[in-house]
Amino acid sequence: MTKKSYEIELEDVKFRRAKETDNMEEIASLIYQTDPYIYPFWFNNNEREAIEVLSRELMQEGCIFYYENIYVAFDKDTKKIIGIVNAIDETTDLNYDYSHLEKVNDNYKRTIKKYIKEIIKEVEENKYMYLVNVAVDVNYRSRKIGSRLLKSFTNQMHDAGFKEIGFDCLMHNLRAKNLYHSLGFKEVAEGIGFDGTDYPTVETVFFKRKKEGFTKEDFQMLPSTDVRKNDLEREKYIFDALVKRNS
Repeated sequence: MTKKSYEIELEDVKFRRAKETDNMEEIASLIYQTDPYIYPFWFNNNEREAIEVLSRELMQEGCIFYYENIYVAFDKDTKKIIGIVNAIDETTDLNYDYSHLEKVNDNYKRTIKKYIKEIIKEVEENKYMYLVNVAVDVNYRSRKIGSRLLKSFTNQMHDAGFKEIGFDCLMHNLRAKNLYHSLGFKEVAEGIGFDGTDYPTVETVFFKRKKEGFTKEDFQMLPSTDVRKNDLEREKYIFDALVKRNS
């Protein structure tokens, strides 16, 4: 399997793999915006600090945020980076030493241990492509940048030989979940996400898209058949599996 250079040019937006000469602060800012819990906890709600630290880490080979793991969307008029996909997989070099970050303070240490290293472990053990960050600049979210970026990206990665692509999404983010469903991703597991506390309550859904289709065995963890109010309808075979399990 080989990650393609990945480049597509549309009327208003250009997508491609990040380069060393790209504006790392723009990429770092989008990473920070990815999750309302993880990065504010890590950097104690200091976005400026986050951008400075992540900008440096983007240049470090083997880091989960290394720029070669990131694909960017440009506004063709302003040349501003307006969207990112950060993707890692079993072929990615992830042998970075995070000890210098863990020594900064307890927030840094906890985030590296409970979030970053857990993602790396998951990818290395289960051998699929994991999308660490997917983000679109808030000022560009009415132009379907995210849907076009993800659709073209996942199609090209499947063509390149990556059979499974997955990521976590916040349970209550219905707008994002609708988007992922429309692109062929399916909810295969539920869990509790990292938020920096000892007893997190952040509910998450794990989405996966497969090149060769799903089986019932793909759907692993759903606590009950009760669909949350205003939530998306669960896949039929999830319910079938639950009924079978409870019968």
